[in-house]
Amino acid sequence: MQNFNSITNSTPHRIKHLRNKLIAGILISVPLVVTLTVLKIAYSTINNFSSPIFHSLGIHFPGAGVVTTLLLLLGLGFMATNVIGRNIIEKFESIILKIPVVAHLYGGVKQAIESVRNIKMSSNFKRVAYVPYPSSGCYLIGFVTGTLHDEALGYEMTAVFLPTTPNPFTGYMVFIESSRVVESSLTLEQATKAIVSAGLVSPAKPFPSSLVAHGPNGGAYGEQSQSPSISST
Repeated sequence: MQNFNSITNSTPHRIKHLRNKLIAGILISVPLVVTLTVLKIAYSTINNFSSPIFHSLGIHFPGAGVVTTLLLLLGLGFMATNVIGRNIIEKFESIILKIPVVAHLYGGVKQAIESVRNIKMSSNFKRVAYVPYPSSGCYLIGFVTGTLHDEALGYEMTAVFLPTTPNPFTGYMVFIESSRVVESSLTLEQATKAIVSAGLVSPAKPFPSSLVAHGPNGGAYGEQSQSPSISST
């Protein structure tokens, strides 16, 4: 009877132990599964561009479509960085932009790509900053994109892009008085990880122990805190 009771009492503990091991295994395997799935989709997408040509010729060689597509993209890259090739591409684009439906689709996609490209090439966008909102001691994290001076206001304004969680490519553009912008020591990568993960992935180094922004009259805006409250829109 005593052995039966001990077995009965230990059963929930063993089930809980196995459940924890199962959850740990799932958490470890999820990044690997997602990575392999993305690589598989990427391989299939790239391979499907050129593989039909080889199939029509009766050639069935694994990876031939991928190699051919990558060579074509490499050739386009050389053309885009060459004067003659750039002129050919511009003429081809002018023809595409004359097609009613295709023009809107092609133009929109190209504009989006150019925007992302300009963001990556901009040195100002690599600056991470905090914007005081909605109350003292609470901050929105964002990326500085530029500055301007409005004569009507009489002081310099800083343009800050406030990304949303978990998609950092959407957000709000605000112009705030430069003296109220709190500079951050975080890198663009650290800030992006914090935004995408909703704060679950924290930087290796702790946040500053205090953040104080000064208003237009030189007074302190916000209060010192042991750890500032950081939020994303």
